[in-house]
Amino acid sequence: SFSETEEVFQKITFGKIKLLYLAPERLDSKKFADRIVTLNPAFLFVDEAHCISEWGHNFRPSYTKIKEFINYCSIKKVSAFTATATSEVIEDIAHQLDLKNPVVFVKGFERENLHLNVYTDVKKNSKVLELLSIIKGPAIIYTSSRKKAEELAEFINLKGVECGCYHAGLNSIQRRKIQEDFIEDKLRVIAATNAFGMGIDKKDIRLIIHYNMPGSIENYYQEIGRAGRDNNDSFIYLLYDETDSSIQNYFISNSHPTKDLIQNVYNAICDFNRIALGILPDNELVVDEEYISKYCGVEINKGLLHASLKFLGNAGYIKQVSDFEKKDTVKILMSSKKTEEFIRRTSNEEIRNCLLILLREFGSAMFNEHKQISILQMADLLGISENFIHETLTTLDNLGVISFRPSIKKDTVFLTVPRIEKGHLQLNYKKINDDYIRLKQKLDRMVDYVFNNDCRFKYILNYFGEETEHYKCGKCDNCTTTSRISDSTFEYLSHLILNTLMEAGSPLPNKSLIMILRGKSEKESFSNFENFGAASNYNKSEIEIIIQSLVSKNLLARAEGKNKYLELTTAGLKQIEESEKPLKINDEYEQDLELYHILRQLRKKASERFLQTQYLLCPDGVLRQVAKEKPETKSELLSINGFNNRMFNKLGNDILDAIKDSKQHNKLFKRKGEMPVSINETYNLLKKKYSLKEIARLRKISEAVISMQIETILEFHPDCDIESLIESEKLKKITDEIVKGYTSLKELKNRLSQNISYAQIRIAVAKHKFNPSV
Repeated sequence: SFSETEEVFQKITFGKIKLLYLAPERLDSKKFADRIVTLNPAFLFVDEAHCISEWGHNFRPSYTKIKEFINYCSIKKVSAFTATATSEVIEDIAHQLDLKNPVVFVKGFERENLHLNVYTDVKKNSKVLELLSIIKGPAIIYTSSRKKAEELAEFINLKGVECGCYHAGLNSIQRRKIQEDFIEDKLRVIAATNAFGMGIDKKDIRLIIHYNMPGSIENYYQEIGRAGRDNNDSFIYLLYDETDSSIQNYFISNSHPTKDLIQNVYNAICDFNRIALGILPDNELVVDEEYISKYCGVEINKGLLHASLKFLGNAGYIKQVSDFEKKDTVKILMSSKKTEEFIRRTSNEEIRNCLLILLREFGSAMFNEHKQISILQMADLLGISENFIHETLTTLDNLGVISFRPSIKKDTVFLTVPRIEKGHLQLNYKKINDDYIRLKQKLDRMVDYVFNNDCRFKYILNYFGEETEHYKCGKCDNCTTTSRISDSTFEYLSHLILNTLMEAGSPLPNKSLIMILRGKSEKESFSNFENFGAASNYNKSEIEIIIQSLVSKNLLARAEGKNKYLELTTAGLKQIEESEKPLKINDEYEQDLELYHILRQLRKKASERFLQTQYLLCPDGVLRQVAKEKPETKSELLSINGFNNRMFNKLGNDILDAIKDSKQHNKLFKRKGEMPVSINETYNLLKKKYSLKEIARLRKISEAVISMQIETILEFHPDCDIESLIESEKLKKITDEIVKGYTSLKELKNRLSQNISYAQIRIAVAKHKFNPSV
């Protein structure tokens, strides 16, 4: 309040306060700056300095006025601090503050006590409650919007956990109370937007959950940095789903001016101030936010307006007027003789004193031109309020004694060239587009982090420019989990994804691509893809990780205008062409897949026996590695990463027996003429005349995998009847093409009608190979 502000100024004046904290928005007031000047400040410290940089995050227009404030107050010693700055942001901060040859100190970005974790596609509310019950101590849950913060806080409270809600839409009293309760441990959990946290010095925050993904690594690092400042272990969780990317894309679109918006802002300013085409006014033009929003038909926030004005300024059409450049000016209109007579006759002491001060300060020059005055100094000399001085000067103006031109309180600009048609504005549209792309790239790097398969802290350190070739934090989910994606799996899934998109011939929705690979048939046409169901034993998250990695490597791209659609890039097509490996499942993979299914069945029985969840008993990733390496002894089995004695005691011997049986019967391991036992069930269903679709459903395996098993069955039993799998008419069409010399599945698929699936073609090819007479 006014009285509180005055009390602070008095304490500074009398030396009772040495350090003054300000929000940069305070600098919007020249009157305030005039008060500061009189106090002769020696130092200026800029905290959260990334906000001053157009390359940083959390950009706030008021921060750009700090440089003008420094010059206005003639402050010589300036320092800037931030927890998150890339090299280009560091350089830009120095430029924006006009620092000459600054000394730069950079502490490492590593936080040894933070455990970073990411969950994708989980039920977020349930996961939040689970984490709050497991990890005790103060917690902050960050959301992307005020509404979501309120909804989440209400949900958590209904579940019996006291939770406060904090965002910029609350009044200052509410915000202060919630903040104090949290710091003083009266409130354990806060659901908040990123408005909460700046300046919060609570050392024992144990848990930070991002309910929604932030828009950049800088934002993320800034927010997780509020945990564990006492150097004790703290836990960070990011809960991600596809809508998070959509939300952040919406924010980017609504914080970045388009060409049309910049043109409309220019027109709105000119129209509001009634400037005709071809006219160059010599007065300031008011920037009225409400009028501009109505003119443009959208709500224009300060950041969007500031960016639009900056583009117009850089192009040379306007000059923004700083608050420190605004002036109150006065000129005496009467002659000196009449002025003396007026002063002598007036009974109003304030009017007399104002005129006397003006004459004493400027003398005869006051009668010739407008002179800049300081209402603050006049108020101090006369011992009355600034408002009263303003009213007195306005009264003299109304009486015709003076001409009083008060400074315009709203934002103002000067036109630097006569007004032109908005369509003729020559703007640097490349710069405008580059800025938009830069924000999108920051978001892409954040999504990359979510699906990153390597050490999470290594990713962050690399982002901020630190060398981390052999770095492992040893604490994040990727460093500690036993189910990280192996190089062979990564290569295999990459081939499937690229090949499927090439086969599609046009962009595919992200969701559809995953469904095709996992053998989920949303549309009948999905089953026609060669790789339909080829990744049925991988979960959605694993495939998404590979997709995002391929996007990061520029082998895939998000289709223009369709963010949820994927398409091959030129580099992706080139990789397919140069690849020496056929993009199909080989015999070795089939063997591993069948063994993996057997091991999963053993684990299921063991979980029922020991009353434990299957994943806790032995994760899928470990089973896949066992199926691949096929250990023959206990020591070999225990040497597999993630497999331990606890697991061996419960199902180790069963696993070794299954591997031994697999090696005895598989053709890759000197098979002795017996069909692998793992496909006996499929063989029995085939003999009972079940259809391909029915066998797949009964065995809970995709049709693509069933077709590979039937390929093996036909090798052992070439006379086996496949009539239930393929209609005779379709079989004849396939066989006719085979006879012509076409044996590649892709060639055959291209030559046949769309209602014949790859699985059916594979079976027909196998039948012709092992029983040519059919």
